[in-house]
Amino acid sequence: MLLKRRNLKTKHKIALFLVYFILFIAIFSMIDYYGNYIIPASAVFAISFFAALISAVIHAKSKTKTKADELAKEVEEII
Repeated sequence: MLLKRRNLKTKHKIALFLVYFILFIAIFSMIDYYGNYIIPASAVFAISFFAALISAVIHAKSKTKTKADELAKEVEEII
């Protein structure tokens, strides 16, 4: 369900980044596991960090509300 929304708060942007970061860590860790640990752990974290950063920026600029925003809202309550 895509809904239009206003500008995001900084706390929500940080929460979005964390949601994407955890997602990419899980994905790249599984790829690394099934690839018999061919990627160093530091590279997995670095790739995940930059992928999450790019995804969060693109998501924030799209100005649409998605499931990631609902997850970020829950993360905001924890932060």
